[in-house]
Amino acid sequence: MPASPPASAPRPVDDPSEPSDISASPFSEAEDRDALQQLAALLSHRLGSLTSTISGYADLLVDTPSIQEQREIAMNVLEASMQIDDLLADLKYYSRPLTPVPRTVAVRTVVRDTVDLLDRADRERVYWAVDEAAPREIEADPRLLRQALLSLLHNALEASDSSSIVRLNVEANASDALSFDVWNEGEIELPDPQEVFRPFFTTRAQRLGLGLPIASHIAEQHGGTLHLTSNSAADGGTCFSFRM
Repeated sequence: MPASPPASAPRPVDDPSEPSDISASPFSEAEDRDALQQLAALLSHRLGSLTSTISGYADLLVDTPSIQEQREIAMNVLEASMQIDDLLADLKYYSRPLTPVPRTVAVRTVVRDTVDLLDRADRERVYWAVDEAAPREIEADPRLLRQALLSLLHNALEASDSSSIVRLNVEANASDALSFDVWNEGEIELPDPQEVFRPFFTTRAQRLGLGLPIASHIAEQHGGTLHLTSNSAADGGTCFSFRM
């Protein structure tokens, strides 16, 4: 039986009125040529596989007399097309210039709204808390901040067992910077865990490997950083810290 297509979280919508600053684009540096070549190969493989899947299911749909079987096949076609939409949306979001439009936003509201963008099953796995010492309000672009936190949450959810908990803790550190810490159980089993920040590096067949690079770029645009601050099951698991 085919699985129902997963619910996709709403994605940011381009605003044509926003100013365009090409220097803020992740693709603006000359050293990104290798990454673009890797992207071309990755898209050719991923999209080629998905379009072949859609074509095959479409042929079956035409030749299958059973209404129930047609419904199941149609669901598979829909799921494959949604995966293509997700891949292209990630690529578009990564390649476009990011120009923050800061305003005063409530920290708890941003966190709550971000978690609400997850589907129900994922929301039930996320525990979040805002430390009392953390500022109640910050100057940030709420749209970009939500996108960064959503990328970190998706990464943590996908990297851990479906029965495990993901934690999002918001704290003020010693230098008065605000830290959004996303924890998941286990650890990254790579010779160099920092590879996960490299664009188009992914171990998941349905992803382009852009979630962490996007979150890192958003942090930089807010004068902050994104770091892997824990990668040890003995120390509580894997933690990515978005600091600003």
